Amino acid sequence: MGLSIETFVKGKDEMEIFLRIWDDVLNPKGVVQIFHGMAEHTARYDDFARFLNEKGYIVYADDHRGHGYSANKNNILGYVGDNGFYNIVEDEKIISNLIKEKYQDLPLYIFAHSFGSFIGQEYIIKYSKDISGIILSGSAKQNGLDIKAGNILSNIQNKFFDNTLEAKLIDKLSFGSFNNKVENKRTEFDWLSRDNKEVDKYIKDELCGYISPINFYYNLFEGFKGLYKKERLNNIVKTLPILVLSGDMDPVGKYGKSVKRLYNQYNDLDIQDISLKLYPGGRHELLNEENKEEVYDYIYSWLKGR
Repeated sequence: MGLSIETFVKGKDEMEIFLRIWDDVLNPKGVVQIFHGMAEHTARYDDFARFLNEKGYIVYADDHRGHGYSANKNNILGYVGDNGFYNIVEDEKIISNLIKEKYQDLPLYIFAHSFGSFIGQEYIIKYSKDISGIILSGSAKQNGLDIKAGNILSNIQNKFFDNTLEAKLIDKLSFGSFNNKVENKRTEFDWLSRDNKEVDKYIKDELCGYISPINFYYNLFEGFKGLYKKERLNNIVKTLPILVLSGDMDPVGKYGKSVKRLYNQYNDLDIQDISLKLYPGGRHELLNEENKEEVYDYIYSWLKGR
């Protein structure tokens, strides 16, 4: 199979956004657009994208602003600028539009992971009528007291400090407990996957695992504020297929609890095609887990079934 195509596209406010395209597909059945997580980038999805190519799906994935090869000129990884959360949503919509122009007759699905899944939650509030389905991976409903506290803290820091600085305190409060349920801890990132090789690859990758700046967290918590308002959620098209996918040992989803709350939220909206899949023992990155082939196959069967 050929290499992915690497290019730049103009995102919101003319920002240069790095885009990877895997299009080595003879008779495509559809297109999958990937929204990656925080402190990572699209090259990590190469194996999954090639799997989808083999199954008949073209794949597009961008490095979010402040991430990977889209990181801004001063190279502050994680710095997403003013209104960053919502600008990333608009960047994704611009890419969706490019896909729709090129492949007018093919269905477009979103695969959105972790931070990308919160971008995805906002995306379907605004643009659910324009896609054929969404998979929310490593996601959660983020509206508890811890989120309110994070919002207050990030607001204060964004106002009184240089917001390009690493948000060490918020990072510690957000991720400090994530390894607590991991037995025989080896690294601080064991919560990502049970596959040691994948964890080591993440740690060695200079474009992964950094402490994001105050600006990133400020924008993230601002984004959370809008995600769970009933009047906004009612904008989601009731026929949109949604798959909520997580490991039951993923601390981001509070070990399944917040994942189920997200699923129930969509269920209560009378979304007609909503599924929940929790993998026993699975951690945060299901695409990099020990049983990733099983996960890949499940995602393919879900896509095929739509």
